[in-house]
Amino acid sequence: MVKRVNPLEIYKNVPKGIDFKKYGLDSGMAFVTSLLERKVKIEDIAELKDPKNEKAVQKIRELTTPPQRPVVFGTGKRACVIGGEEVMYRHELTFFNKTAIAIDVHDKLDEVSLLAAVEHITNFKIERIGEQLRLEAIAIRCLSDDPETFKACVGKVAEKTDLPLILCSFNAKALGEAARAIAAKKPLLYAANKSNWKEVGIIARELSLPVVAFSTDLDELISIANSLAKGGVKDIALDPGVTSGDGLVAQSINKVVMLRTAAVETGNPKACWPVIAVPATVWIGVDAAKLSKDKLHEIQYKEANLAGMLLSMDTSLLICHTGRNPDDIWFLLGLATLRQNLFVDPRIFPAVDPGLFPVGNPTNKSPILVTTNYRMTKIPVEEDLKSAGVNCWLLVVDTGGIGVESSTAGGQFNADAIAESLKKFKWQEKVAHKVVIIPGMSARVSGALEDAAGAKVLVGPNDSSSIPKYLEKVWSPDGPKES
Repeated sequence: MVKRVNPLEIYKNVPKGIDFKKYGLDSGMAFVTSLLERKVKIEDIAELKDPKNEKAVQKIRELTTPPQRPVVFGTGKRACVIGGEEVMYRHELTFFNKTAIAIDVHDKLDEVSLLAAVEHITNFKIERIGEQLRLEAIAIRCLSDDPETFKACVGKVAEKTDLPLILCSFNAKALGEAARAIAAKKPLLYAANKSNWKEVGIIARELSLPVVAFSTDLDELISIANSLAKGGVKDIALDPGVTSGDGLVAQSINKVVMLRTAAVETGNPKACWPVIAVPATVWIGVDAAKLSKDKLHEIQYKEANLAGMLLSMDTSLLICHTGRNPDDIWFLLGLATLRQNLFVDPRIFPAVDPGLFPVGNPTNKSPILVTTNYRMTKIPVEEDLKSAGVNCWLLVVDTGGIGVESSTAGGQFNADAIAESLKKFKWQEKVAHKVVIIPGMSARVSGALEDAAGAKVLVGPNDSSSIPKYLEKVWSPDGPKES
């Protein structure tokens, strides 16, 4: 892995006399640390925009640019950042920019179908474990190979979405006309190959747009990318041409890994770009309208399988075909869930705020259930209770974002911590009883908790899905049942 730069080396280049406290930072070193953690940007500091600091800022940019450079396309709040990673595997540090998922449409779709797909892709949103899962881009394919048709289609899509757009064609004229029409939206150009790279490079340089270099041959791919860079194109992504089929998936994944290794492990400046892939290639030569339902699902599953493997390899951007219709929710949910799990920062326990929260419509006779502030514990517990129609109070104890079993074993979820939380969040102002229900995996603290909190402690089930049936046995509308 390319060695991460020493913060002190960056700090030496930070101009003196900047009051970082007005930006919520304690010092110049705090700025440097936050910069390395991607919590702030150079542009956030007004003084660094001063021309007199140009050389210092340039040096700071050089030192903080990751070995795999980030590429931004789109504008506004939904602008998409791909690449920008420093490690091969997230446990070595973390992945900073999650794999972007784009869904394709094309310029031969009728207007009703086109706009319906655009609306669905734009507004797709699923909330899972406290996080909104969304799509990042729309890829528009020039299926007609006609510049005017493609330009008109791109214009219609651009008017109806705030998502970043990827313009897909090997026809440089079609790509250029469409790109010029929506250049202000900073689309990603796909793609420059061995035949059109000069023309596409001119368009990208003229409009200051990012571009994808494409070739199934890695040496040729690197050559195209470097020719684009020498021609003045600043932002480039690499597509090594993934394919599926017997023995081909392994080759495709190897290409992605080799490109990432060249950038991240060896710091090769000729391969320092994000890597993208197109699982939608499984549909090449397929007429979906002529497929049986079973055959359609078979190809969709093949695409999902390929996309999942590529996502697991930290491919920077995926362009998929399945997902433009509401019936494809299974495909999008599967990819988005996998991505959410892969891109959790391994250095940070995902925590929620502690507190005493109402679930449903609790009264002073409702039970108090206790859990930890690990996000993957608190939110599923809360959802299980809500879906079962349980009215209760949920005490969330600060365990540093550690789950019930681990924090009980590690001592963070102990009698004193729970008793202190009960007191802090004024449980006796919420209920007229003195009964607390703790998770089954923390049964060992029940006796000590009774002494520390002056409460009667009941030991509930291990799994939150069993709580409703458990409450039927131990609780009534008038409070706890006599044991």
